[in-house]
Amino acid sequence: MDLIQENQKLSINIQKDDKLVEIVCTINKVLDDRLILELPPYFMRYIEFLDSGETVMAKVFSKMGTIDFNAVIIKSPLEDEFEIELDYNALKFNLDEEFPVIKVLRNLKITYNEESFIAKTLEISPSNIKFYSDKIFNVDDNLKCELILPEDYGTISFKGTVTEVDTEYNNEYTMSVYNLNEQDRETLLYYMYVYTNNSDQE
Repeated sequence: MDLIQENQKLSINIQKDDKLVEIVCTINKVLDDRLILELPPYFMRYIEFLDSGETVMAKVFSKMGTIDFNAVIIKSPLEDEFEIELDYNALKFNLDEEFPVIKVLRNLKITYNEESFIAKTLEISPSNIKFYSDKIFNVDDNLKCELILPEDYGTISFKGTVTEVDTEYNNEYTMSVYNLNEQDRETLLYYMYVYTNNSDQE
């Protein structure tokens, strides 16, 4: 399961002189370095904007928000297929208004008072993490954390402040996340996106 998939909607935005043109396409095929798109029936009115070599702004619509990137048109619609460049390093997440949350068990390495130990996450989001630990924490405790994701994703480093101690279930805590850099944030969102989509198919 990848971040961008066949049959997703993709909006192409092209700025030329004083005109901003938006064309809503469907992704037909995802290749390593390009996307093959199906254009809507009305595209011919905008054919002058779709020459090979033109730069476009692309927006892919996903369950968690949009994925934005700049791309170059590789093949114009007047050729066999309409293709645009795909550079995974250039993708940027723009979240919906609310941060997504997933329920998932992952190892969470916590360092507190110069002691390190492993806890288990219960819920993950870019803003808050709920976790279980045999250690006792109090509200406002500051923790240094490493969220250990599957090998393909690596480890996400951040700091957290305990905001809630569950009064019903012992040793369950919620912490707010801060000092999460942009690259780690996007990696975390990508993992959450893939996990959510894989879970939907089970």
